[in-house]
Amino acid sequence: MVYRNYFNIATHRLTGLEGSKIIHIYGAGLSGLTAAINLAREGYDVTVYEKEERAGGSGKINPSVHMTPLHFEKMKEYIGIDVKPCFSKLNIFTAHIYSKIVHFNPEYLYVTERGPQKTSLDYYLYTIARKEGINFEFSNPLTRDTLNSVPDNSIIAAGTYSGLCKYLKLRSIPFVHFDSRMKTECNDSFCMAYFDTYIGGYGYAYIATKDNLLSGEVDFFLNQPYEKYLQKFKNQLEKTKNIQFSTWSMVEDNYPEQVQLFKKAHGKNYLLAGALSGFHDPFFGFGVNSALVSGKIAATALIDKKRGMKEFKRFSEHLPGMYILSKIYRYIPFKDLVIPQLFRSSKSSIPIIGRNVQSIPGLTHEDCFKILHVE
Repeated sequence: MVYRNYFNIATHRLTGLEGSKIIHIYGAGLSGLTAAINLAREGYDVTVYEKEERAGGSGKINPSVHMTPLHFEKMKEYIGIDVKPCFSKLNIFTAHIYSKIVHFNPEYLYVTERGPQKTSLDYYLYTIARKEGINFEFSNPLTRDTLNSVPDNSIIAAGTYSGLCKYLKLRSIPFVHFDSRMKTECNDSFCMAYFDTYIGGYGYAYIATKDNLLSGEVDFFLNQPYEKYLQKFKNQLEKTKNIQFSTWSMVEDNYPEQVQLFKKAHGKNYLLAGALSGFHDPFFGFGVNSALVSGKIAATALIDKKRGMKEFKRFSEHLPGMYILSKIYRYIPFKDLVIPQLFRSSKSSIPIIGRNVQSIPGLTHEDCFKILHVE
């Protein structure tokens, strides 16, 4: 009963999804491209509409480097696409968690590039999509005014920063994130995550590198003095890591609080994919893995609604509970004293995620996030 408001999949929304061979997908991100490729291979005539002038997302956010756990063999088998060429082995993963520095075993953890560059995962999927004969309409944003014209049974994978959470009346929390990137001479692939009072207590930040690209992101809720906390984080980076990004871009975004595959709006049935559906890790923001799987599920639901429903439930089984736990984390008092006590020097898994990697709805190794030692 406690999950009812977090897991909203109504069976009456499953009608009328099969039949048409012409499919419209909104958003040329990972989930939209994966859905498009799978549908094209099943004989569908697919057109992808994208807000930007090319695949790869907003220039405010990308190019960027993302760290994720991933099981390549299982992912290839599930989505029908071998994404391994776009990933590099992670060499170092460290989390600064208030008073402790936690060093994780980087085995089964990888980094990939996002953005329009030819070395990115987005571009890799885009080239496959073009080979499959998929049509693209760029500079074609989906807005409140154009939403009425979206055909029935379309896939909406436009991302949470598109403003569609509000237009589609999806329950979410507005927040802001600051993004930056720069070239570096560092050849090691590393990721450092930050949870501390200098980023607002329940803010979150990370930096990551791949192939001489270093990127960073800092997330805050709108009710925080985020400009002040951003400056504190910048000072911390410069002081401890001698890293100084020249500029940061601010992006207004939304944090979903509901897991939802189907949405009825303006008298039409839509399928949601990617972060817009709440199908992502609510704790640490890992979205690459879940975006790929979400795109496959959306394609499956268009072809076979019952099987798509079953797959969505299978992969998102733990998400309603994880959303509740993430909300508890935001409001728990004295987290700077309580949270560090969860981390010990033994080779155990990261707290909350555990062996089943419950907060990440994708295909991962069970032994991800083993703690090597704690300072």
